Amino acid sequence: MKNSTKALLIGVGTVVAVGAIVVSSSNMAMEKIESKINRKRARYFVKEKLKGNEKAMTVVDDLSDMEVANLLSVVDKVSDLRGSVSSYGDHFKDTTSDFRDAFMEKKHDWKHELKHHKKDLKHKLKK
Repeated sequence: MKNSTKALLIGVGTVVAVGAIVVSSSNMAMEKIESKINRKRARYFVKEKLKGNEKAMTVVDDLSDMEVANLLSVVDKVSDLRGSVSSYGDHFKDTTSDFRDAFMEKKHDWKHELKHHKKDLKHKLKK
């Protein structure tokens, strides 16, 4: 094998190795950044929703990165559920209002019919 071919193969191998190290380190850096952001979000959640409870803040600090990610996914799901429940609540409120209106209208009609039947019955009894 020629020296130039050996040099070319060594150069390509070196570039691949350096590229792999860079990609690996950038993935690790991204994971670190993501875990720091998640921990900040969890601390913010405790600060806002739990009024900065020190015990809860200590628990968040003691959680692993995976546990913090799981906690935040639960918080996100609960927030989504809360939004869904409020929209269902609005729909339920509207439906209840419509039912009440229909019932009151029917009640009025029944009273009117009953009054009419009473008059007819009195009229027939007088005869």
